[in-house]
Amino acid sequence: MVKMVFLNFLFPRHCIGCGSEGNYFCFNCQRKIKPLDFLICPICEKPAIDGLAHPRCQNRYSIDGLVSLFPYEGFVKTAIGKLKYHFMTDLIEDLSNLMIRIIKANKDKFKLLNYLEKNSESILLPIPLYWQRENWRGFNQSELLGGKLAKHFNWQMRTDILIRQKQTQPQMSLKANRRQENIHGVFKIASNIQIRTCLRQNLVSGEISRHSNILLFDDVWTTGWTLKEAAKTLKKSGFKKVFGLTVCR
Repeated sequence: MVKMVFLNFLFPRHCIGCGSEGNYFCFNCQRKIKPLDFLICPICEKPAIDGLAHPRCQNRYSIDGLVSLFPYEGFVKTAIGKLKYHFMTDLIEDLSNLMIRIIKANKDKFKLLNYLEKNSESILLPIPLYWQRENWRGFNQSELLGGKLAKHFNWQMRTDILIRQKQTQPQMSLKANRRQENIHGVFKIASNIQIRTCLRQNLVSGEISRHSNILLFDDVWTTGWTLKEAAKTLKKSGFKKVFGLTVCR
C-alpha cells in the first residue's frame, strides 16, 4: 500500500477522458460511460434476452450466452489499448472498479451475472495467452482483470484448465473472414484435469465438475471466434454450461 502511494506521488494518474489528476476515470468522465444498450445472442449476434443464446441457434458445442459491458469506443477502448499495448497494468484497479460499478448498477440488464454470483459452481476462466506471448508481455490482461471480478463476485477463478497450445496472429490484425481459421484448434484442456460428474465439494485435486458454470472472460468481443473456439473445446471435454463475459463489444 505504501509502495502504491509512493508511485502515485511520483507518477500521478491522469483521467483518460479529461486529463485531470487523480484517477484514470474521474467522477465526471465515469458518468459519461454507459453500458451497452442491449445484449446479443453470441451465435447470431441479434438481440437476446439476458444475453442467452437463442435455442434455435445453439448446437451441442456452442457457447450458451454472452455479457459484454461497454461499446468498444471512447474512454474504455483507450484504457484497453493502454493496458494491452503500453503495459499500463496500474489501470487494472480503476478499470475493474468501473466494471463492478456498472454491473451492480444494472442488475436487471446483467441477470446472468447475478445468477452466476449466487451459484457456488461458477468458475471464471480468463482466456489464456500463448506462453511465449505472455512471457514477452509479462502478464495476461484478462487474468488480471478477471481476478478482480472473481474476488468481488465470489467466483472461483481457474487458470489451469484451458491451455493455448499454439501461437496465432493477433485476431485484431486480421480481417473478419480470417479470424475463424486463425483460431481453429488453438485451445486444449490441461492433461492433469479430470472432468467428473460429481459436485465440487466431492472432488479431489485435479478434478473439476462438469456441472460447473464456466464464465470465459476476455477483454473485447469482435467476431467472437476466440470465445466460441474456447467454449467448443470446453464443451467437447464434458462441461455442460459455458458463458462469455467481455469488457467491450
